[in-house]
Amino acid sequence: MVMATKQRICRRTIVDTKSVRRRKRCTWIRSSLSAKTDAPNAPFSRLAALLAPICWASGAPIARALLSTAQPLPSSALVASRFAVSALVLAPLLAVDMRKRTKGEEFATEGLFRAAAELAFYLFVGNALVTESLRACGAGHAEFVVNAAKAVAVPSLAYLVGIRVSKATWSGAAGVMAGLTLLTGAQGAGGATLADVGLLLAALCFSAHTQRMSVHAAKFDALPLTVTKLSMVAVMAVTASLARGDGSAISSAVASKEVLLLLFLSGAISVAGGMMFQATAQRNVGAAESQIIYATQPVWAALYAWAALGETMGGQEILGGAVILLSSALSSAWDAKDSEA
Repeated sequence: MVMATKQRICRRTIVDTKSVRRRKRCTWIRSSLSAKTDAPNAPFSRLAALLAPICWASGAPIARALLSTAQPLPSSALVASRFAVSALVLAPLLAVDMRKRTKGEEFATEGLFRAAAELAFYLFVGNALVTESLRACGAGHAEFVVNAAKAVAVPSLAYLVGIRVSKATWSGAAGVMAGLTLLTGAQGAGGATLADVGLLLAALCFSAHTQRMSVHAAKFDALPLTVTKLSMVAVMAVTASLARGDGSAISSAVASKEVLLLLFLSGAISVAGGMMFQATAQRNVGAAESQIIYATQPVWAALYAWAALGETMGGQEILGGAVILLSSALSSAWDAKDSEA
């Protein structure tokens, strides 16, 4: 009798322990993918979220210009150079910021390197997958697959772990998908290939980066987080590029003033500027809402190509771009109204 009672108590204790562990695990996942919002700063943060894709989109025409030079950089070397330049551009700003801070105003550093390393890993793997996939598919097709997947993956990932995703965000994601289909046209069509698998995996990496950025951006200042992250990506990318034997190609290409200027513009505007705006935006705007704004990147890329490279835009592309911008604007306005209510 006593033995049976002890066995029942033991089994109940084991069940209760498992339940507690399960609840703790779910709570950790939910907290690791969500971030606190600060309503008073939300309008500025949404503006920063809009400026991020505008900066990122400038990388496409600059990359095309770099690839059309007399001594074009290999794709892996181009990625490495852009991140290295971005880190070098922001490093002096970080040094000035640290010097201006008085005692007691230092930014948080505990856990900074761990957070930056995690974000850098997602960026490096995502960019590497996109670079390899572009060997087997066109840039327009890659743009469609990656951005369409991100528009769905970020809010879906949040929803699956129990984070509330507003109706405005779901509506915006649907509108972005429709606009991307129109914008890319036939380039977005076609059966699944090995390149598409790589692009989908890249989209998952970028989605994870966006989700986790909301968590880390709420804990650390934008500048030190961005500089540390970009420095780590640069080290990874340069190491990978040298391992591929791109050292001689890099040394030959950077001897050109034109290449150096283009690399500076790409690293300073597209990478450093875009990442700084993202880190600033996601201190107060959630990942799911931010991603709908980030999804406007293909529109700005098309406008840059039209203005800088003289590429034409057909009626379907213009309509697709308008649908994306309208969906993003309405979704953001709807979310802003709900947050004020």
